[in-house]
Amino acid sequence: MNLTNQKRMIIVTFLVIPLVFLVIFSYIPIIFNIFLSFTNWDGIRSIRLVGLSNYSRIFTDPQYLILFRNCLWYLIVAIPQLLIAFFLAIFVNGKFRGLNFFKGVLIFPYLLNGIIVSAIFILFFNNNGTLNTILRTIGAEKLTRNWLQDLRIVNPAVASISIWRYYGMNFIMFFGALQSIPLELYESASIDGCNKLHEILYISIPFIRSVLFINILLSVSGSIQVFEIPYVMLNGSNGTSTPVIQIQQSMTDNRIGFAAAMSVVVFFVVLLSVGLQKLLTNNKD
Repeated sequence: MNLTNQKRMIIVTFLVIPLVFLVIFSYIPIIFNIFLSFTNWDGIRSIRLVGLSNYSRIFTDPQYLILFRNCLWYLIVAIPQLLIAFFLAIFVNGKFRGLNFFKGVLIFPYLLNGIIVSAIFILFFNNNGTLNTILRTIGAEKLTRNWLQDLRIVNPAVASISIWRYYGMNFIMFFGALQSIPLELYESASIDGCNKLHEILYISIPFIRSVLFINILLSVSGSIQVFEIPYVMLNGSNGTSTPVIQIQQSMTDNRIGFAAAMSVVVFFVVLLSVGLQKLLTNNKD
């Protein structure tokens, strides 16, 4: 065997091993999970095929449609989340003393463990917690609520936590994109008489459009995958359950086939978001 063939053999060997692991621990479980989604299996007894029955229940039964409606709250709160991050990035775009500390403060909530975040906001939304105390202090006692027990407001209340937790991550992405814009463009626009609003509309937004699309699509995929905050705070009770919480509960109840079907739905929503992200990014490039 000559040197060239030896090099090829080494390369193939190093490629085959991770590919084998990828197939065994990723592709085969995905395919098996899709197969299970067409069954009624409790994880112990024999598998019984039920066709599209599980999917029919997901998309027609009101108790499961509510799960996706709950996800819409997380998508809705992504709008102020992105706006806050974007305008903060615009505001601090440039260099000034303490910038790194400022960025660290903003990104800190994103670095916190979900259990810690849940504990903080259980105290915040508690009947005698921080929010109601503030409202009583400023004389707005009529606005006080039992935020985590009132079925009308519990979902938007829990979803609003995402604004505080994730706006720092969005800020970092927007800020990094804004830093890549040549200063000469802003200087030329200023000479031509453009105000700050014109600079944002005609320079900043067009240049960071791909990052904006990525953040939007991350919000879409993130909203369908919500789990830890509503699960830790309320265990999905009071109408706060989500598709991923339902998957966990179905697994606990030994409804493996239904859990697999729900996971396939979540998987394809995420896959669609990632596909759109890649498509829009490639088109921008």
